[in-house]
Amino acid sequence: MNTRLMKSMAVAASAGLFLAACTDTDDTAADDPGTVTTTAETPGASPVETTITTADTQDQIEGEDPVFRVIDAVMAEYPDAIIVDIDREDDADSYEIDVVEGEDLIELQVDFDGTLREDDREGDGEMVVRAQDATVTAEDAINQALELHPEGLLDEAELSDEDGTLQWSMSLDDADRNDLADVDVAAT
Repeated sequence: MNTRLMKSMAVAASAGLFLAACTDTDDTAADDPGTVTTTAETPGASPVETTITTADTQDQIEGEDPVFRVIDAVMAEYPDAIIVDIDREDDADSYEIDVVEGEDLIELQVDFDGTLREDDREGDGEMVVRAQDATVTAEDAINQALELHPEGLLDEAELSDEDGTLQWSMSLDDADRNDLADVDVAAT
């Protein structure tokens, strides 16, 4: 009985501290509308300030990978192109995306906000043939991979030929950019 009373008191004290911390918060929007800074004050402790950049995490919160916004931006600028490679930069909020348009392989740098730059354009017959043979788009393949791992975010997707089989080879990360899973999806 004494143990039960002590556990109840501990739970009540923890709940009181938690509620005190929650009620003394001051949420302020920073100069950047995509950033929220929260300051929580706990009695007897120094205030703790946390900054969250919602521009990068909003899609993750809503369950949508930011790669889809980037794909939309690429397809708006290159409507006849076929995406053949996507690689999220490790240290920046951008992607390197390769597309085939006509007989050209075009290398693009695309920011999460949809800003894109063409880095290179060259002929690559092998990649052009792969792109023309693929019946599953990058977007469809990514959706299939994310159905298997809904908590994942695309790190890399490549249209590849593995022993005569055309497939999308993808790597997914978790929200902290740690490796989560490798997924292969048939491209034909």
